[in-house]
Amino acid sequence: MSTGMKNIDKLISRFGVRVEEGRDTSQCVKILQGGMADTGGINIPYCLWSAVVSAPRHSRFKLHTWYLPHRSARLATFLIDERGDVIEQVFFQRDACYVKACRKLQLIVSQAHKKMAFNHSLAA
Repeated sequence: MSTGMKNIDKLISRFGVRVEEGRDTSQCVKILQGGMADTGGINIPYCLWSAVVSAPRHSRFKLHTWYLPHRSARLATFLIDERGDVIEQVFFQRDACYVKACRKLQLIVSQAHKKMAFNHSLAA
């Protein structure tokens, strides 16, 4: 699936979509525990922070952030639940073409995380 922007498509083809915790030049995935007021020193938008804090302690989330290395800027951050659903998102670039690309990127990220969640449920 294409996002409509060559630079973002190149990042996806080069690095793929990260589903496990870790970091590379284009994306970072952190695991957060529900009810955590302290996010481990990472700066996240208030809407994402409040969703994590208000969730039950047994719930786990993935904070998936995409970067634009050529601009040294954040592109988007997605809060993903245990089933792989994106429950909250923030798009940092305000240009209409970037917002459109972020919406497509959200679908790609959601599909990857849902596939991983499904594979984990089969293994259990």
